[in-house]
Amino acid sequence: MTVMQALLIALVLLVFTVGEAWFAYPMINQPLVLCPIVGLIMGDVVTGITAGATLQMIFLGTMQIGGTVPADAPLGSVIGTAFAISMGKSVEVALTFAVPISMLGSFLIVLAYIIRGLFNPKVEQLINDGNGKGLERLYYGLAVIPEIPRVLAAFITLLIGSNFAKTIIDFIPATVIDGLNFATDLMPAVGIALLLRMMWNKKYGIYYVLGLLLVSFFQLEVIGVAAVGVVLAVILYIEGDKLSGSGQAKQVVTTGAMSVEEELFND
Repeated sequence: MTVMQALLIALVLLVFTVGEAWFAYPMINQPLVLCPIVGLIMGDVVTGITAGATLQMIFLGTMQIGGTVPADAPLGSVIGTAFAISMGKSVEVALTFAVPISMLGSFLIVLAYIIRGLFNPKVEQLINDGNGKGLERLYYGLAVIPEIPRVLAAFITLLIGSNFAKTIIDFIPATVIDGLNFATDLMPAVGIALLLRMMWNKKYGIYYVLGLLLVSFFQLEVIGVAAVGVVLAVILYIEGDKLSGSGQAKQVVTTGAMSVEEELFND
């Protein structure tokens, strides 16, 4: 891997991480977006897209809830994909590096929080002084400065780590690699299971069963199942709107009748 490639990948990680917060979290720092860009930089877009789709399913249920610090999916994904492409290996190698690196990357997320916290006294001072311009400059600076250790870690790892990583992969027995192949097939299911665990509701469970039947018995692809879901959503919206309208109409009629009675008794 060249210095320019490592630098570009690190800059992509920085820009998309900052942009994620600035643009109200549009999910642009996900493996599905970052890995194809890494593939474009490395000259293997197909592997980048495949790795992005696979890693996206793995990290599908990874999110920050309360004070918990999740695995750093963007960092692990870009480094794992870059290593796999530079070594000419398969997506399973990207998975091998992405998961542990993302776990280690959570420490860098905590470090970013600590760096932001160190500037709190400065923020209070600027507010007390009424220095709006200084506060604005600090705001933009704190969007980038806390991410510098993470970006530097990615750059150094990409620059000097590929040869070392290749040595490690060469020493891994073929049986372990085969096991990772099976694990790769299972990990998307694990990601969906984690997501369902948070979203599951008896009221919506029937739609999950419907999707399972469409895939199992009618051999529909994901796009087909999604299209059926859109049609169902439109039907339920229309029918719900009709029921809501009739309920309001009944309420209006009832209210009108009561008002007539009141007028009669008032006379």
